[in-house]
Amino acid sequence: MYKRKTRDRYDIETNYGYGWEVECSEYTYSEARQRLKEYRDNSCGRFASRMKTRREKIEEESAVIGG
Repeated sequence: MYKRKTRDRYDIETNYGYGWEVECSEYTYSEARQRLKEYRDNSCGRFASRMKTRREKIEEESAVIGG
């Protein structure tokens, strides 16, 4: 059975005039769309906001406890 080695991360970015800054990250598309809508509503159109999809490696959890 195939096991994914990466997972999708959705970064919400805002440009305040000095370049794009990551405001927050979500791991589900629906939550990311909701955060993006909130950032756009709260900025009242003064600042540009966008969502970028990135992949991050899934770290294997160690089975050894206590070392």
